[in-house]
Amino acid sequence: MINRIRRSFAGVTTCQHGGKVQEAASLLGAEPLDFSANINPLGSPPLKELFLEELKHLGHYPDSSYRNFRRAAAKFVDVDVECIVPGNGSSELIRLFAECCLEEGDSALVPTPSFGEYTNQSMLAGGDVIKVDIGQDGLPILSDSLLAAAKLLFLCNPNNPTGKLLSANQVTDLADRCEASETFLLVDEAFIELSEPGESVATLAPNRESLFVMRSLTKSFGVPGLRLGFGVTNSRLAGILNLARIPWSIGSLAAAAAEYLLGCDEHLMRSRQIIKTEILWLADSLRGLGLQPLPSRVNFILVDIRPCGLASDVLAERTMREGVLVRDCQSFGLGKSYIRVAVRNRSENERLIDALEKACRCRG
Repeated sequence: MINRIRRSFAGVTTCQHGGKVQEAASLLGAEPLDFSANINPLGSPPLKELFLEELKHLGHYPDSSYRNFRRAAAKFVDVDVECIVPGNGSSELIRLFAECCLEEGDSALVPTPSFGEYTNQSMLAGGDVIKVDIGQDGLPILSDSLLAAAKLLFLCNPNNPTGKLLSANQVTDLADRCEASETFLLVDEAFIELSEPGESVATLAPNRESLFVMRSLTKSFGVPGLRLGFGVTNSRLAGILNLARIPWSIGSLAAAAAEYLLGCDEHLMRSRQIIKTEILWLADSLRGLGLQPLPSRVNFILVDIRPCGLASDVLAERTMREGVLVRDCQSFGLGKSYIRVAVRNRSENERLIDALEKACRCRG
């Protein structure tokens, strides 16, 4: 049977993610505090009344063009509505764009470390993945010849898991290189609303042939259970992607929520203020445990745990037993030396530090 399956599907491997709350709860008998997924520390704006109203319409299919969602997204990033591609979370958009750009044997460039779905979805599309290092400036190290030979380049800004934020000028310069090389560039801005949205290049995308900029409502508005995101590109490419989308991939409840959430600017402003305060406290507290947090410009911190003498999987297991989930970063290609922790509110951050202290102290 396996020899009759498309090779790129037959060879697929599991892509590791955080946020395994239900799995941990089944082991612990109680829901843990989740620092393994990087969600808005304020959670979501209130949605109950909107959902109750929208329940009246569940007897109908959603509008597969998602006109209201696309209008709200276009206004949110200040582009024309024809340039918006709605999606069922970032993963669907990554897959859609990879399938659009890659044919069997095409090269996809994936900076390392970064989000594992870039590799996973490129391989599923039949692409050959080439891992490239990230320089001290935060940009992938790319020769002109390597870039020209590739069909697609991924860029995560801010980077997951390092928390490094590139300036809009840096990304624009890279986009210029990609245009000259006729290489597609996917810029994943899933976390930029919780960092510095002024560094976004979304408004650049409609005027480029090869640029696709992706945004995530899941992270920004604290609704991972709804699966919401959108992409921005030129109107011609957006039209192709919208035709290629799976029909009705976004449920009506989620689509209605998207339209509402994209108008909640004050919620995002308050979230950024909390993150800026708490990231300083959390980094200091991690250093107080003898750990080495890396500088971060977003709502999570990559932590070098080598000083504690424990492997990342061991430390993650021990903190889970204390009722707190952290992200083991082996799947990012960082070996067993790093964990990633989200930035949450003060009382929750204190629980994280307490769990880490107990985990590091226990040598049994």
